[in-house]
Amino acid sequence: MNTKPNIMKKIAFVFLLSLLVTSCEKEEKLPPNPDWLNTMISQMENSPLPGIVIDAYKWNEEYYYHVSNPISSCLFCVIYDYSGAKVTWTDDEFEDFITNGKRIKAVWQKGF
Repeated sequence: MNTKPNIMKKIAFVFLLSLLVTSCEKEEKLPPNPDWLNTMISQMENSPLPGIVIDAYKWNEEYYYHVSNPISSCLFCVIYDYSGAKVTWTDDEFEDFITNGKRIKAVWQKGF
């Protein structure tokens, strides 16, 4: 009885299993949309401007919402924290947000 093929199958199985586990990244679970954000979304649904997107980010264990307008020349100009306050950062904080902030997903978008 040749056990070498069985050993190779086990090694391959363990390798593939470890590859699968390490390659799967847990999806970030967002808290529910805050009331102010739902109100903003309702107002934007009636806006004549197309292409507006609200993306959720996580930075320093806090959630932020970036409102982008494709016809605006300003990138990352409108960012709100979870409480709905418009964020004003120092240059260092902004650079850290751009570098280390993680985009979770688009929570809302208006098509063209």
